[in-house]
Amino acid sequence: DGAALCGADLLLALGGGMAAFELALLVRLLQLQAACGLCLLSAGLSAAVLALAWRLPSTRRTDEDAVLAGCGAALAAAAAAAIFSAQGSLPTPEEEMAPFGERSPAPIASHSSRRALELSERLAARGAKMYGAWWCSHCAGQKETLGAEAMGEGGFYVECSPDGAGAENERCVAAGVKGYPTWEVGGQLFPGEKDLSELEEMLSSAK
Repeated sequence: DGAALCGADLLLALGGGMAAFELALLVRLLQLQAACGLCLLSAGLSAAVLALAWRLPSTRRTDEDAVLAGCGAALAAAAAAAIFSAQGSLPTPEEEMAPFGERSPAPIASHSSRRALELSERLAARGAKMYGAWWCSHCAGQKETLGAEAMGEGGFYVECSPDGAGAENERCVAAGVKGYPTWEVGGQLFPGEKDLSELEEMLSSAK
């Protein structure tokens, strides 16, 4: 029956592709030194499908069947390579499983202007604190406004996220911080990201 033979050929190509993809997945798991029982089960089932398809009746010679299965395997291997290469931009398992206290904010790219440096000195003299979190985009924007030098010399950043590097979450809670970033000057809280003029106004209005 032509339809049955066509179905057998399709199953053979599919079985070859499944087996190749599962093999690539197992190699990747070995590289990551990760265990996956379901992956092993899936690989076994894929091998069984390939073995079953190989034994089904076919109008082709054995070497032609091998080519058909190989084509399916090649396509699956190419797909696996594309997927795994894309993982370069994703967090590694070590990063995903990193313990609390090891996540840091992104580096500050901007340099501080003279005005920002003078403002940083005034903030530091008043004992100002900037409460933020490593994952907060507005906190990153606030740091870029002041610049790397002003933020480094000021020493007023307080990490509030429990999984952040040097986290002081209890201090943030005790201060009554509700959102990020929040500035504290003279015991007063000033929530929100601010430009240099707003920071100067904040200092003037603080007790």
